[in-house]
Amino acid sequence: MRTCSRFIAGIFAFLFIVSASIMLLLYNLDATLLNSEAYKIALIEEDIYARLPGFVVQQIQHGIMDDPRLDSHDQSDGDPEPGDPEAGPPAYLRILSDDDWEYLIATLLEPEWLQTTVESALDQVFDNLNSDAPPEPISISLVELKTKFEGPVGYQAVLALLEKQPPCSAEQLLQLGADQLFGGEVDEFLFCKPPEILMDVVDPLMRVAIQSAASAIPDEMEFEHPFSDVSGSTDIKEFGDDPIQSFFIARSFLRFGFLIPLAFLFLMTVFAVRSVRDWLLWWGVPLLLTGLIGLSLSALSLPILGWAFPRLINFAVPASVKPETLAIGVDLGNALFRQVTQKIMVQAGIIAAIGFAFVISAFFVKPSSKEIGDPLPESSVTQE
Repeated sequence: MRTCSRFIAGIFAFLFIVSASIMLLLYNLDATLLNSEAYKIALIEEDIYARLPGFVVQQIQHGIMDDPRLDSHDQSDGDPEPGDPEAGPPAYLRILSDDDWEYLIATLLEPEWLQTTVESALDQVFDNLNSDAPPEPISISLVELKTKFEGPVGYQAVLALLEKQPPCSAEQLLQLGADQLFGGEVDEFLFCKPPEILMDVVDPLMRVAIQSAASAIPDEMEFEHPFSDVSGSTDIKEFGDDPIQSFFIARSFLRFGFLIPLAFLFLMTVFAVRSVRDWLLWWGVPLLLTGLIGLSLSALSLPILGWAFPRLINFAVPASVKPETLAIGVDLGNALFRQVTQKIMVQAGIIAAIGFAFVISAFFVKPSSKEIGDPLPESSVTQE
């Protein structure tokens, strides 16, 4: 009977080790990937805000410049033909080099403003995601960007763009004169570089046009929450039909998932523990093994992931996605998973230490000659 009980307890101990290891991973994935602070740390660690202007430049050169749907300045309305050589952005943008683009973008989108804006958006997304209330729209303030474009920064950016243009022809100078009389949009001044003698004439026109363009920028942009369904609800409905709803259901179960290893630990105790020494051993060994498994997985996962993740991404991601996008995605993924493994390593170390302490303590506890559940000796039964 005792052998059978220990065998059943061994099965529950094994199930405890497996379930506790899985819950350790799932808990830390949930605590990291659904926490805005983890993404803030990852973005800073990988220097994404400083890398973003160069990344945007690469996307412009790879994508926007080759998009036939973008009209040039002198095109009529309507979609151009794919083979039309005039298709693309305005000519004053096409002549810019990568360094010119990077200067303009870095001037208007400073890393400090980008960090503040992105972190605000992340907080709103995950506050909505971690709340039971209906999701609110994600709002991004553009007041600082608008003020910057209206001020000296925007003016210097336009001047830098103007410096890259070819000298104005006689016809273009006449057009500038007409703009002085009737006003004009900011891009009407960017197709050529006027002579220095006319800059005093062009300067006030540019400032007025910049103010007009800045006034068209809204003070705030709003986006629908990415984790709401068409009805704007995050209520749990049915598992499997909707990936977003399935995510919320799975997460609700995860909140009570820790009860599974605790249940196995309780059943193991019922079937095996008959003394203090039994308790120390039957709890200590599973805890020690669970901690060692967590430490091993956290130590090995980063090198394995660093080797496998880029290869899986290159295999799964479409060829249209540019290498720069992949590089940023891989770097962010590695930074996030590094946070997960660090948390697992700390928690697994604590679990292993507790288990080791239990096992060592068991050797200092004198085995009891009588254990809980043993039958009473015959001599102790009162004879009548």
